[in-house]
Amino acid sequence: WMDAFSSAKDNTAANESIMIDSNDDDDDDDREPSTLDFDGYAMQDLLLSKWGVPLDIDFQRFGTNIYCTILPQVGYGGSALKSRFDTELNYLMHLQGVVEVLHKYDNLEGFVEFVEGTRKRPKSGTDSVPFRMDLSEDDVDRIIPK
Repeated sequence: WMDAFSSAKDNTAANESIMIDSNDDDDDDDREPSTLDFDGYAMQDLLLSKWGVPLDIDFQRFGTNIYCTILPQVGYGGSALKSRFDTELNYLMHLQGVVEVLHKYDNLEGFVEFVEGTRKRPKSGTDSVPFRMDLSEDDVDRIIPK
């Protein structure tokens, strides 16, 4: 996911200075930059409001699909067995990367709606909560190469 995050960040930074005409009806690439009002803090707040703890999120590839999966482990603090990130700052930077990748591939709104509406609960040792991203084959290979 780091390559996808770097790619999304580089493309966003390169395109930020380009003015987009909202009346342009060209059917070119739909991934032109737009204002992103949702960030790593908002993602943490979403997870906290849904499950009461700042859970970890990761991208996983299964066959020809990529899932943005909420994992049954705390996002930061505790031992290495309980979380991947030592500090809240590292965790928030990770969430920001997740948000940017979801946004770049037009899956952020769907992911937020999925989290808000799901009845699934991440359970330690048994269940994660996967969201299947809507992607083309090229996008799948770009985000997580085979």
